[in-house]
Amino acid sequence: MKTTITTLQDALAFQLQGLHYAETKVREEFSTCSHHLTSSKLKTEIGKYMESSGDKILKLERIFNYLMQESVTRKNAAINELLRETEQMLSIANSPHLKDILMISCIQNICAYKVSSYKTAYLFSVELELDIAADLLQHILEWEVETANVLGILAIEEFNKIQKSDKVHLRILK
Repeated sequence: MKTTITTLQDALAFQLQGLHYAETKVREEFSTCSHHLTSSKLKTEIGKYMESSGDKILKLERIFNYLMQESVTRKNAAINELLRETEQMLSIANSPHLKDILMISCIQNICAYKVSSYKTAYLFSVELELDIAADLLQHILEWEVETANVLGILAIEEFNKIQKSDKVHLRILK
């Protein structure tokens, strides 16, 4: 890995290295946290998200080839911290439903970070007139945004379950 960023292409490569690490790490971590979850919809979405990580990694490697650089990954402290926080919250949450809701919010945080990073990489590639790289990054961005939208809908559904559950508990107490 180059130790100095001297050009916009160096900055793009640096950004892509962090995203490559993020995709790899997210895929690894989410495969181990599914046992905490009860929502079948959430498990399905996490499965799709993990599958798409593989496709994103392939696209990132194509971009590295296009840039004529190795697809060397670098650690991404932001992703590591978001994943650490996810693991911590899931381990201390006391109800399965709450774990589902917390997992959705954690994935939304990770997704938002990745959308921002992919947008930056996309803008760099557009500025550098790297049309193929820009197209590949646009595909990845579309997948991330789609995931964010699906998670938003799923979050509403899961929160509505809590409200219904709370109303039932209130009726029982009366």
